[in-house]
Amino acid sequence: MTAQRKLVARLAGAVTVAFVASLALTWLLHDRMMARDAHKLIDVAFKDVVGAIREKVDRRLVRQAMLFRDKLPELRRNPDWRDRKKSVALLRSVANELKVDELCVVDANGLLTHSADERDIGFDFTNIKGQAAAFKPLLRDQTEITQSLMPNTRAGDMIKYVGVWRPEGGFVQVGCREDNLRYLARSALTGLTHNRHVSGEAGYIVITTGTGTIISHPDEKRESGQWCDPGDDCYWQRRDVEGFAVYVVIPKRTAIVERRVLVGTSAFLNGMALILAAFLVGLVIAAYVRSQLSAQRAKEMKMASDIQESAIPRVFPPFPDERRVDIYANMKTAKDVGGDFYDFYFSGPQKITFLIADVSDKGVPAALFMMRAKTIVKSIAQTGKPIAEVVTEANDALCEGNGADMFVTAWIGEIDLVSGRITYVNAGHNPPIVVRADGTADYLRTRSGLVLGAMPGMKYRSQEIDFAPGDTIYLYTDGITEQPNAHGELLGEDRLLATLSKTGTGGDLSKLLQAVLARVSSHAVGVEQADDCTQLVIRYRGGNA
Repeated sequence: MTAQRKLVARLAGAVTVAFVASLALTWLLHDRMMARDAHKLIDVAFKDVVGAIREKVDRRLVRQAMLFRDKLPELRRNPDWRDRKKSVALLRSVANELKVDELCVVDANGLLTHSADERDIGFDFTNIKGQAAAFKPLLRDQTEITQSLMPNTRAGDMIKYVGVWRPEGGFVQVGCREDNLRYLARSALTGLTHNRHVSGEAGYIVITTGTGTIISHPDEKRESGQWCDPGDDCYWQRRDVEGFAVYVVIPKRTAIVERRVLVGTSAFLNGMALILAAFLVGLVIAAYVRSQLSAQRAKEMKMASDIQESAIPRVFPPFPDERRVDIYANMKTAKDVGGDFYDFYFSGPQKITFLIADVSDKGVPAALFMMRAKTIVKSIAQTGKPIAEVVTEANDALCEGNGADMFVTAWIGEIDLVSGRITYVNAGHNPPIVVRADGTADYLRTRSGLVLGAMPGMKYRSQEIDFAPGDTIYLYTDGITEQPNAHGELLGEDRLLATLSKTGTGGDLSKLLQAVLARVSSHAVGVEQADDCTQLVIRYRGGNA
């Protein structure tokens, strides 16, 4: 009995030491994992919201530049326009009216002829370097150029410049310092973060002015109040974007609950091991490994879902001031998160680029590849290049460093808001459906190019289709048509076309997409959703709408 007791005592002591050590190690590792994962989610959230803020601020300042450009004929009729000093005073008055700080007029030869600052008159944009050189393309391209808020080399403060081409040649340039920039863009950013969550519903994003006044908060009641740093109870970061302070916050309380559950479970299992000795220790270790693998997969899928949700636009209408086109989209994700996404944005003064795409893989790799593809296409498209060149360059960029051999199918179009002409490229994606104003509907079947990311050096060709007022184009991913029912029968293209024809496209576009999802659900009764169901619909209302 004495030897047996000693053995039991030694075994109990060994298991107790292992129990205490594993308890402390679990606590420490989980604490570090929480911080690392929180900061990854914060970085992802910043990537999305920073782009949205810059887009809103750029759009607002470009509008001021266009207002100035439209006012030029009236200014040229003013007798003071031909007098150097009086024209400076005149432009200062216009700058005050537009709530900007600097106004410049550049002729077709690149010479700055008029300015609200007399020191700038005579500046030659054809022979310059530095940040001003970025506006030289406006002397040959009909577009606009925006710069981020950056240091002003003359005054030492921060200023943001935009330039807009002039029909008679040359361009106008508007400069705006932080105070006026916040004044102009504040209303555009109000409510921007209402539907943006970080780490599920727990985390959130806040936008404030330079003095800490809240202009966008998930809790609308706190807007216009004063921001206070959340302190040590949260993981959080601040970044300054275009004169606004942006905060991403993840409360620690949810992670602490998870840690207590994990540590409590470990304590229980190791306590059982003290009683049942080495046999139960083996069972505990096996159970622990299985639970960690399951938790890690759940965490990865959650991260993939967060990346996917943060990457796609969710606010509709996306361009409230644009009456010539209606846009609506939605996504219903499956259990295993894929890489579906859609996007739309202005790629020129009168053009909107829109696309829908589907990455070949699932989980975090697909979500990261999706973010990469979305960013690459948008950055190239917004240079104003033809859509075929955009897709060709995006394919080459996605092929670089693609060790996982992933690819993405995509249907990318660009609509001219004046003429209604859509120029598009199909890179291995499902054919969209075109519904004319008279109710006739059919698939837009054309020769498709290779999927993106599969082979570098591919040359993509664009095709065109003309839209009349009331015409609609419907884009979707294969999660719609390839959803099986209990007998293994897919929904298919015919049923989808019949659903669109029956529902019609003349009413609320959101109800149209809900009708399609309802048809998919009724077809798949008793069957789990097989893939993400993603839809994008655009209705052209005419160039004079």
